Amino acid sequence: MKIPVTHRPTTANLDSAMTPLIDVVFLLLIFFICASIGQLREEVLPADLPSGDVQAEMSEDMPRPTLGEVWVKLMVDGNQTKAEIEGTLYDDLTAAKNLLRSLSEAAPEIPVILDVAKNVPLGDVVTMYDTCRAAGFESIKFALDPSAEGGN
Repeated sequence: MKIPVTHRPTTANLDSAMTPLIDVVFLLLIFFICASIGQLREEVLPADLPSGDVQAEMSEDMPRPTLGEVWVKLMVDGNQTKAEIEGTLYDDLTAAKNLLRSLSEAAPEIPVILDVAKNVPLGDVVTMYDTCRAAGFESIKFALDPSAEGGN
């Protein structure tokens, strides 16, 4: 008995073999483009902190700059957070927030420096920071105490 022989054409059709591969590549390309669109920037309370030895860069005899900056000092008296803005003490944070909003309307390019005491609740710090951002200040920084040790 004779075994049938299947005849294959001598010229292979390469176009039909490449079509699924090209489809897969295009689908992957579309997937990665769609997956990369709409991602939120991961930025939480950005602060420009100096690198290196802070004590070597700052000296004790440097005067505290007051012209052209808004210093907001947050402190706790009893169980209430108070704000001192350029020498004026505000027992109510709402009055301090209103002052910051009016300052921002006049000059949003003025940098705001938040000087926060150690015992101030984090919620009040974030609220004051968010108020400055919402008011439209372009630069909000945190004051550092060079004499304080870096905690673990």
